[in-house]
Amino acid sequence: MNLMKNTVAVLILFSLFSSCGYALQGGGKLTGSVETVSVLVFKNKSAQTGAETLFANALVQELMRNSTVKVVNYKDEEIENHKKSANSKKIPDNDIADALIYGTIVSISFNALARTPEDSVYKRGVNAVINLEMKSRSGEILFAVDGFTESESYAVSNYNLTDEAVLNSTLKKLAVRLSKRLVSQMTDDF
Repeated sequence: MNLMKNTVAVLILFSLFSSCGYALQGGGKLTGSVETVSVLVFKNKSAQTGAETLFANALVQELMRNSTVKVVNYKDEEIENHKKSANSKKIPDNDIADALIYGTIVSISFNALARTPEDSVYKRGVNAVINLEMKSRSGEILFAVDGFTESESYAVSNYNLTDEAVLNSTLKKLAVRLSKRLVSQMTDDF
């Protein structure tokens, strides 16, 4: 009898979530009915080396995990040609993506969250600010955000190598969480 009650409860919850637009697996379509998208490596205006690749990769993974869009590579020579013609609004005709996503890391900043009685920092906060834009083949802006922020905290140790590893892990968490929020906002079905 308990098995039957549990099964009924799960079915009711599933039907409630699915009718409200929530998806337990997969995800929604991107705005503008984009079926293929290419994510360019982010521009990095922060002093945090490698963050541009970390944030772009996190966004690609989240798009693949929680949207119906197919993420495709944008050929290097096409990226360079498109960057050179920054005023060009149209994506090159031979491109295989319906849309391009451009991201800029505006800043990554750190602050002390907790100190010992001796004034040593033992907990830091890291805050990332990004701008992101998705453009269609015709140059129409399908989605854009400026000043999109995410924060995370981490424990500081007395060892520099440990701190670097913890910082890198924290930045990955921050990039993943930021990407989840972005993809959630970019999809039509929420």
